[in-house]
Amino acid sequence: MAVLLDTTELPWGERADAVCAALSTALAPASVSASPGARSRISRWDLGPGADLLQHVSGGHRLTRTGKHLRSDNPERISLGLPRAGSVRLKHRDLPGGDRIGDLQLVDLTSPYDFLVAAPSVLQAVVIDYAQLGLSVDTVRSAIPRLPASPLYAMTRRHLQDLPAIIDAMPPGPALSMLGSATTDLVRALIASTATQQGQWTTEAGNGTLFLRLTAFIRQHQRDRDLSAARLAAAHAVSERTVYAAFAQHGEHLAEWVMRGRLEGARTELARIPSSAGSVGKVAHTWGFKDARHFARRFRAAYGVSPREWQQLSAERG
Repeated sequence: MAVLLDTTELPWGERADAVCAALSTALAPASVSASPGARSRISRWDLGPGADLLQHVSGGHRLTRTGKHLRSDNPERISLGLPRAGSVRLKHRDLPGGDRIGDLQLVDLTSPYDFLVAAPSVLQAVVIDYAQLGLSVDTVRSAIPRLPASPLYAMTRRHLQDLPAIIDAMPPGPALSMLGSATTDLVRALIASTATQQGQWTTEAGNGTLFLRLTAFIRQHQRDRDLSAARLAAAHAVSERTVYAAFAQHGEHLAEWVMRGRLEGARTELARIPSSAGSVGKVAHTWGFKDARHFARRFRAAYGVSPREWQQLSAERG
């Protein structure tokens, strides 16, 4: 968790400006107002590329996004918010107005909105770039008034409510990264489940997220030697050609993506273990390399030192 702002650490006269600057940066450009001496604490958790979890303990503020803000060059995003306590009023497209404490609030941040926090409140929100979400703006906008009817609504609400405590309890590592990806997947599924037609949005979601699903699968099975296009295709019910095309669309090559991940995993592991006879070959084997010499060549090409030299440098640095 990173604390983006805690106004208790600021002079009384600087607090309102700090709240305005922090909220405009964390979400999307908007007109922000806060009372003098405003009390605010904004925390952020990284959920992976293009996705964040925000929590705002606020003494009151207002966010208004108008047409002039929509012409900015900031990434296009959505926000799935959960007001936990206080008084919150949101005017946005077809979203019902009034206090909706405990209800999910889906906001298309490419549209105008007016968000008023009128009393001490606690709010959480998952903010995701459209590029990461893999759904169109029209699909998101159509889901806004229908969100409570989704069979995934209650599960997503519980997930978002519990997410800060769960993340804080987890150690850094692959499982934490998977949790971030799973959160984005759950939000995507919630929105897609409200679609009235099984047409364009399924193509958008499939094409837009296949690369993400493939790379998540690769990270999970990075050590497996049979991590091939055929295995990926079978696991995701697509052709091998589609697998290669998904990587090509992102300027990547499947084999090199797998190789980079294995080299980085081996490099991290070598830095943790003492330099001893046979250790390099054992690490190479566990990270899917059949030939220790091939591993050493690729390692030097990637990092400029041999695996054993890297171990020695890591030991010297402590």
